Amino acid sequence: MINHALLKQAIHDISSIQYLEMDPKQLALDVYALSTIFKDETKFKNVINSVINAIINLKNNPSMGEDLKYNLAEWKSYHFFSPYPIYSEDEDMRLVYQSVLTNILILGFGHRYIPSDFYSRLSNRI
Repeated sequence: MINHALLKQAIHDISSIQYLEMDPKQLALDVYALSTIFKDETKFKNVINSVINAIINLKNNPSMGEDLKYNLAEWKSYHFFSPYPIYSEDEDMRLVYQSVLTNILILGFGHRYIPSDFYSRLSNRI
């Protein structure tokens, strides 16, 4: 189990990224969800670093994501690998975002399938 201090550090590290906007409650929920999947501290830290790198990549090139449909039609989805994909060819992580002026507005991030379908979880945030 990931300890409270490490969860707080992960939230701080992500929320400290310049030009990032995300609801603090949703950020904490997404970090917690990752901690339930990647229960080893080293794996958890590595996954958080992959999320941070994905956000930085999006800041540098916000058009990298794919347009979403239906109730998420105003958003884009960026697919990337965690350090621990179940299938080596499967980008197992998702980050849903909008580019707003110079900022990246993030609706959510997490594993595609675990603990539940990523897009189903996000549809409740709209």
